[in-house]
Amino acid sequence: MTVIIIQVMHFGIYSSVDNSLKIATENVNDYVNMTLSRNNPIAEAENGDASFKVKSNGQMAANTDTILYDKKHNVINNVNAFSSLYHIRPKLKDIGDIIEQEAKNIYGQTEKYRTVTVKVNNDFYPQIKFATIVINTTQLEEANTRYVTIIISVMIVFWLISVVASVYLAKWSQKPILENYEKQKSFVENASHELRTPLAVLQNRLESLFRKPEATILESSESIASSLEEVRNMRMLTANLLNLARRDDGIKPEITEIQPRFFDDTFKNYEMIARENGKKLHIANKVNRQIKTDKTLLKQLMTILFDNAVKYTDNDGEIWLDVKTTDRSLIFQLRTMVKVFQTRIRRKFLIVFIGLIEPEHDKRVASDLVCLWQNK
Repeated sequence: MTVIIIQVMHFGIYSSVDNSLKIATENVNDYVNMTLSRNNPIAEAENGDASFKVKSNGQMAANTDTILYDKKHNVINNVNAFSSLYHIRPKLKDIGDIIEQEAKNIYGQTEKYRTVTVKVNNDFYPQIKFATIVINTTQLEEANTRYVTIIISVMIVFWLISVVASVYLAKWSQKPILENYEKQKSFVENASHELRTPLAVLQNRLESLFRKPEATILESSESIASSLEEVRNMRMLTANLLNLARRDDGIKPEITEIQPRFFDDTFKNYEMIARENGKKLHIANKVNRQIKTDKTLLKQLMTILFDNAVKYTDNDGEIWLDVKTTDRSLIFQLRTMVKVFQTRIRRKFLIVFIGLIEPEHDKRVASDLVCLWQNK
């Protein structure tokens, strides 16, 4: 693109010069007559009128010089020896063609010209055989060089800007991709970590069964029950992991109306699980009004938290479960009793704030979830 711009600019600068040279070749006799009349101004003045007449329909190009030659290529008209025109030579092999020539002036500076050499057949000056019409283009060439430098500099600057902008936009566009990649990587690591424990338990139980090939089902019931329990845990875990993966992909929660009875029904299952695990569960359902949230996600959240509470509570331990509402939030609180070095009992609090409630006077639904661990 830059080359095309430079070529177009170069053509535009020299088009007027070349046009002037073409006009001069069409009126070469007028240039010959005027050049020689300038060389003999006194004689012309004594004779009164010149012996020739310039064509009424002719055209003269400005800023031109003419060098006249005889048949031996000797200069006929007066050319200043200190002028760079003195060093211009006719290009007889390029007669009629516009060419570029260079010549040095008295100061050693190089000047550039565009010239055209044509044959002359003049009735008043028959000794003139050739004429070279010259136009000095040094200033145009210098201006063209400056323009080319400016254009190339601007193009380089904009090219650098475009490269920097492209790199920035590429990194900016890659940012969400890298974030999703890190999320997926973290998700896979967490999933493998969570699945490692139940798989290890299953492996140990099955290996123990192989070590007792003659044992009856009743004798192996403990290992079988433990394996089934781990299978159930893995099924729930994989379902939760799949749901989390879908949540990362942008799945929207399905907001439904939830009555306070929902918590009573859910907590009944928790009581049964607590009894089976030898834990004592204290429940306080303080929800007394309807709320709106994703029922499935809320139940999964409470189940995961309760499962962790059961898992990390000692045998014959106690669990306190409280749920209540505020103006715009639901608070689900778990407290467990654990032993420290078989001495004193320490309480471990897990407070979960769920902002998924839609009050009657406010139709907006929040979807923030904040978990706060407090140890005392």
